[in-house]
Amino acid sequence: MAGSSYNEKSIKAPLYVQVYGTITEWLKEGRYKPGDKLPGENILAEQLNVSRGTLRQAMLLLQEDGLIMNHQGKGNIVLSNKDLSQNGIEKISNLMVDSCNEPIDKVELTIGFQPPTPKYQKVLKLSASTVIAILDIVYFSQGVAQGFANVYIPYDVLAKGDIDFDNNDEVYQYYCSLLETGGLYSDTKLRVIPARERTAQVLGIQEDEMLVVMEEEFYSEFDTPILSQKLLFRPSQYEFLLRRKNDRM
Repeated sequence: MAGSSYNEKSIKAPLYVQVYGTITEWLKEGRYKPGDKLPGENILAEQLNVSRGTLRQAMLLLQEDGLIMNHQGKGNIVLSNKDLSQNGIEKISNLMVDSCNEPIDKVELTIGFQPPTPKYQKVLKLSASTVIAILDIVYFSQGVAQGFANVYIPYDVLAKGDIDFDNNDEVYQYYCSLLETGGLYSDTKLRVIPARERTAQVLGIQEDEMLVVMEEEFYSEFDTPILSQKLLFRPSQYEFLLRRKNDRM
């Protein structure tokens, strides 16, 4: 791999910022992909013709931006090679996948059917005689559960997908497609709560460990309820970007 050389007197920005920029470009180009281990500090410092101290400052910036993570005994692991400036939670997407610091490589789904509770009769505008599908979805990265989703979908909405309810992959893909429905909007509430016994078991964490919880109701452009969901995130594994601005005067 060809290295780059820097002359500290010929640049205005601090040298470590230049190194940060170079490594960021490498990630965007796909030279290192999510899950890859970066070369050791000695090798990178030699390739970039900088000191290890300068390299470490650049690495700290990359960690702060959620692009790499330092695993003790493993070194620096690439978390994302995406341009984070293009992604925000104001756009509806599968946040369990899109906002995780590590690539999600496995999804486990179970599905059940039951009459809606009074809460979901109200939320999904259903009668007590109807049926809802309940999806429990666990998201994994390298064998570790990173997040857990409880999804409630009216049977009529799920049936429109013409899918095999015994095929979990089809059910999951249809759920993901619902999140991409044009004109979809949501009411969203974000909280931090202690993990209850069941969630702690699913995620392999201690009971009462704090979790980020996002509760959402999704509606079509015609104000028809599509689904309701509760997403439970391990805070150490997720980072959310939200762009905010004031209206023009």
